[in-house]
Amino acid sequence: MSLNAIFNAGVTGMLSHQAALNVTSNNIANVQTEGYARKTVDYSSVVLNGIGSGVEVSEVRRITDEFIAKELRLSTAGSEQYRAMSEIHTQLQSLLGDPADNKSLTGKLDSLNTAFASLAVDPSMSISRTAALAEFANFGIETDRLLTQVEALRKEADTHIQSEVNIVNDALLRIHELNLDIKSASQSNQPIGELEDQRDQALNSIAKIMDIKTYPTGDGGIAVVTDAGQQLLDFQPRQLVYAPAAIVTSETTFDQISINVYDVESQTVAATGQALDPELQSGSLRGWLDMRNIELPNFGAQIGALASAVAEQFNAIHNENIAVPPPAILNGRNTGALATDLHGFTGQATFYSFDASNNIQASYTVDFDNAGTNTIADVMAEVNGALGAGTLTLTGGSLTMSAQGGASGVGIAQDPTTPSERGGRGFSHYFGMNDLVSAKVPTSYDTGMVAGDAHGFSGITEILVKGPDGQEPATVTIDFGAIGGTMADVVNEINSNLGPYVTASLSAEGALVFTNASGYDNYSINVISDSSDRGGTGVSFPETFGVGRRYPSDAGLEFGVVASISENPQTLALARVDPTGTPSLTIADNRGALAFQNLATSAMSFETLGGLTGSTVTTSEYASQILAKAGLDAARADSLQSDREALAGALDTRMQEVSGVNMDEELANLIIYQNAYNASARLITTAREMYDTLLNIV
Repeated sequence: MSLNAIFNAGVTGMLSHQAALNVTSNNIANVQTEGYARKTVDYSSVVLNGIGSGVEVSEVRRITDEFIAKELRLSTAGSEQYRAMSEIHTQLQSLLGDPADNKSLTGKLDSLNTAFASLAVDPSMSISRTAALAEFANFGIETDRLLTQVEALRKEADTHIQSEVNIVNDALLRIHELNLDIKSASQSNQPIGELEDQRDQALNSIAKIMDIKTYPTGDGGIAVVTDAGQQLLDFQPRQLVYAPAAIVTSETTFDQISINVYDVESQTVAATGQALDPELQSGSLRGWLDMRNIELPNFGAQIGALASAVAEQFNAIHNENIAVPPPAILNGRNTGALATDLHGFTGQATFYSFDASNNIQASYTVDFDNAGTNTIADVMAEVNGALGAGTLTLTGGSLTMSAQGGASGVGIAQDPTTPSERGGRGFSHYFGMNDLVSAKVPTSYDTGMVAGDAHGFSGITEILVKGPDGQEPATVTIDFGAIGGTMADVVNEINSNLGPYVTASLSAEGALVFTNASGYDNYSINVISDSSDRGGTGVSFPETFGVGRRYPSDAGLEFGVVASISENPQTLALARVDPTGTPSLTIADNRGALAFQNLATSAMSFETLGGLTGSTVTTSEYASQILAKAGLDAARADSLQSDREALAGALDTRMQEVSGVNMDEELANLIIYQNAYNASARLITTAREMYDTLLNIV
């Protein structure tokens, strides 16, 4: 070996070991830096003309494990999904309070039942009536509060979605820029480890929000796709576009998150027609979407169903009772009824008029099973013929009963043996003649209609099947003037268009029931537009049958005692007619109050709704089931978050074992590289001395 070769070996050794020392010192300096992967130096021999001429650094290699990194990102996405859900569930639990507390939903319902039970002691006491009505108001305030807060939480989730879309967009652009930088550095043989660290940090910020995978594109670049395979970045970045809802109600239809191609030069986006929502399987974005679109609406629907059940129970009893003194007029709800409609009732109901002394002035019992009594007009004609013209009138879908012929009050009573019934409700209850409770939307959609009944609607209703991630597989436009005239025609029109996804049918009570096909469990029926009207009454098709996302949720809004009763507790109907008594109505009669008292133990049938299995229970038990399910959902989200977090922690530990900086190892390397550097310097010194010796000989 020539002296020049020795000299070159020493110089290249010093330079190479100096580079190794720099890498080691950088490792030590970043021992606490999150996302930093340790670097190691790979050497290669320098060979000139077949003779070894020193050493060089062939590569500064970044130590990582791509398989562990992939699994860590996916497990992180799973943990963040349930963290997001747990955050909303925790807030919901704080709104619900302690079920044992009188201020909770169940506590207020118990107080309501207790207050009405106390009326049986002395129905004439004004203070007891006022207290009972106050408890109704308190229950309504609670359902209204919960439903309002549910929409506020959905708005909060929507805000999180917008925020995280922005984070993903920034990270995708950052990864695209780093891909270009890494490619450029690779082509010029510059170190790329630090750039790859920065790229991994950007990937990790996306991995918290959505489940992603990567694959190499060449020259050191990577492409990013969702775990389901939707492209987010290849040679051109994508950008997510989302417009949050300004106001959130039960009817709000949220936009999907769209994936758009981004032009780096013009900084503009071009739509691809692709939506991100259905592609997401985990990540915090999946959690926010599920809470906004599924969990919270389900809870709201359960509260609405409870409010509807309470209203129906109390209205049923109140419509069987009569106030003392009896009112001069009973104004029914707008049911959309037409005089030409078949009445659809079975059994009997008795219509009374009373004098000023609360005695029966006249009465008439309608036998709805009588072959001669077919339409609502027939019923009105019979009653008016017996109690006086104008006693029953039907205007704009609302039935009214007023005192005629010198009578001072009116009332309707069920036959004790064969009570009237249509769709599970008595005559007075069906028309809302003497309702105690009202809400923002109807509380029952048991119309009593059968397939052969005339639907009576005009106008158009457009219905959309919508998935939990914004999917819109089918719509139907029901033009009531173009289809046949019966309810069977309406059902057939719906099924011919929506059949693969949902099936419509009329229940025995005349409710329009939508049954989701297998695989479409969380799909819902939405009303896009509606101009329908039943016979000029102003009652629409969706309102009649509870079609759309606001039903039954909104039944818990504006829930409370009818204004006229709230203003005058003495109009609370607690008495029953005694046909042989004098007077026929007495304020001390507690039979109506006892019927209210029995509601606390009266079971109702609740359908499966929002993941809560259908059952036949009391309203208090159903309220307890709602709170219990909410608690279980919160505990499940918390438990799953802990499980996924533990898995992510284990994978992170594995990754740190591979990529993390080990101080003992780095200090050992420091000594090795330092000694090697000194030895290389010694080679240079030796070569120089040998040069000096040769020069002195000359």
